[in-house]
Amino acid sequence: MKKTFFKAASLLFLGATLAACGNNGNSSGSSEADADGKTTISFTWWGSEVRHEKYIESIKEFEKQNPDIKVEYEYGSWDDHWKKLATKAASGELPDVIQMDVQYIAQYGTKNQLADMSEFIGNEIQTDDIKESILATGELDGNIFGIPTSVNTMAMLYNPSLVEQGGTGIDFSNYTFDDLVESTAAIAEATGDYGWNDNNDNSTILQYFLRTKGEDLYKYDADGKPEIGFTKENWVEFMGAIADLTEAKAMPTAEVTSNANSMDQYPFSQGKAAYMMTWSNQYLTYKASAAEDVEINLARPFDSENGAMAYRPGFFYSIANASESKEAAAKFVDFLVNSEEANKIIGTERGIPSNDAIKELLYADMTPEEQESSDFLDDIADIVGDPSPIPPIGFAEINTYFKELYAEITYGTMTPEETYDAFTQRCEEIFAENYQ
Repeated sequence: MKKTFFKAASLLFLGATLAACGNNGNSSGSSEADADGKTTISFTWWGSEVRHEKYIESIKEFEKQNPDIKVEYEYGSWDDHWKKLATKAASGELPDVIQMDVQYIAQYGTKNQLADMSEFIGNEIQTDDIKESILATGELDGNIFGIPTSVNTMAMLYNPSLVEQGGTGIDFSNYTFDDLVESTAAIAEATGDYGWNDNNDNSTILQYFLRTKGEDLYKYDADGKPEIGFTKENWVEFMGAIADLTEAKAMPTAEVTSNANSMDQYPFSQGKAAYMMTWSNQYLTYKASAAEDVEINLARPFDSENGAMAYRPGFFYSIANASESKEAAAKFVDFLVNSEEANKIIGTERGIPSNDAIKELLYADMTPEEQESSDFLDDIADIVGDPSPIPPIGFAEINTYFKELYAEITYGTMTPEETYDAFTQRCEEIFAENYQ
């Protein structure tokens, strides 16, 4: 997919304002009809300059097709987006339409700040071309708090040359966690390189492992309160394997990974590690980041046949519960997700579309790597299980603490049992702080 960029003058203007509002600059969720009879809605998002350009062009097309609706917008970096959103939420002025991430759905949804979009499905918002298992990723307590824009799933990236040198002969269509651990150790011993290069998102790998055991990181009780969703036995098995592999230098320590300032500095990208387990959309990024002579293939993760695979949204479009123009906001969401015009403009900038019809529409214009990623999602569709529960309030803090404990495991300074006790205790404290 070819990406176009703003002309210098446009960049200067947009960069200087960081927020481009269609008219009066109001980005409150309490939209009303203007004197000219138009309904004004507000939209906020995070992203790159490329996304800004594509969204703005899409907004112009939407307003052209819907002359009775005016869209004001504001955008910025990831950090700026959430800081501004928190401020607006505190004052009851959330934008009508919000680009929303899965780790914040619970925070805003459980506080009655996001609208249940179920009432718009089948009316203003059509979801016939979105799989139920994908649509369910935005559901919490029976409410749909977000419509997923794009989708990916857990995948295994591997260097075929290093895997072959390991001599364990993994069948990537059907292999186990034990097979992966054995192959990782064998590759390191045979080559002197790492067998498996983890990344900074290690809790997602643990979560996948737990799903292969029929568990999850967390679950919700009948009252909608989160609780630990896994047993000590399975935590210790996973962490014990990581401890053994790092001690044998078959995996890098957390320090090696955290010191990599970009993906091209990971041992995996440099051809010095055989495996990288990550989200399927990262296949494109690692392919682009890899050294010139490094080959990277895309495959299923271990133990994928028993419902462990699950869809993960790129992000969502949510509607503020305080919006006085929910129908117009829903119409705009439908346009961004379903219209051919908007999606031809946006392309795959948001990832592989959640809408199957749109994915098919864009397929011919995808890069070979994007097509591989799209095909991968089709190939695993029949074995995908139910999505994991939406992360609870406080998940960002939980995830940060997990990374600290994971690092201790790689340094050999804590045992798997000690990290289990520490992690579960901290989770219970965070749950208690955020759920009464």
